[in-house]
Amino acid sequence: MAITNYRPTIWHAALLENFHQSTFVIPTLNHDYEGDIVNGGETVKITGFTQPTIGTYAGSITRQALTDSTQSLAIDQKKYFAYLVDDVDKVQAAGSFDQVLTDAGQGLADVAEDYVLTAMIANGTSAGTTAVTTYALADAAVKSIRTALVKAKVPNRDRYLAVNPEAAAFLMDSSSSLFKANEAGSDNVIRNGVIGTYRGFQVIETPSAAMANTAKPCFIGYHGRSVAFVNQIIKQRAQTVTDAFGDQIDGLNVYGGKVLRATAVQTYVSA
Repeated sequence: MAITNYRPTIWHAALLENFHQSTFVIPTLNHDYEGDIVNGGETVKITGFTQPTIGTYAGSITRQALTDSTQSLAIDQKKYFAYLVDDVDKVQAAGSFDQVLTDAGQGLADVAEDYVLTAMIANGTSAGTTAVTTYALADAAVKSIRTALVKAKVPNRDRYLAVNPEAAAFLMDSSSSLFKANEAGSDNVIRNGVIGTYRGFQVIETPSAAMANTAKPCFIGYHGRSVAFVNQIIKQRAQTVTDAFGDQIDGLNVYGGKVLRATAVQTYVSA
């Protein structure tokens, strides 16, 4: 049977839309290098320069040679999905692929979100591990994160606080809480998972398994530009299979992430 109604571009756009709608932290990260993906497996070279030394002028100047540093962002994660349907042409003509697209996008998003949060916890800087069992201790954890970011001269803009449900519950569990659930952040953009602001952070609650930590509060305070993430669904296709009665819909998603500045990602994982 020939598959004639399948439209890869429509499928691709819908998958990406569902992927982004199902992510929490990923939309806040640095996506500058997204266009460097071709087939997956690439390594993106990210070049930075040292800050020039500030001198006191007394009639002459000393020129400083700039030195550069390079970080590698490996696009080494490859995840796929594959569905078997009775008749691709019939199903697409009926317009009932929506649930499949939603499920595929949700599945890809869950895995990618776990990956990037795991990397942030592993490669960020710990701001503390004292057990958090009350609102006061949760507030102290956030203040420790904020203090560390300020000392590291991290910009005030684009600061986020990713929390698991246990941490979010403590932050909102007091009449004296500073939590502002009616504010979505300085850019006035409502992101998936945003539940308000707290001590200068835009707070994002995520159900990611990477922050589960055996149901103990977990906080990640970070500057969005300091974590790079690249993602691309590079293949999607429909094909007739010979070992079953139906057609196969599949897709391949490739991505990679990296903490570019460890001091701009401060973690607090409750003991």
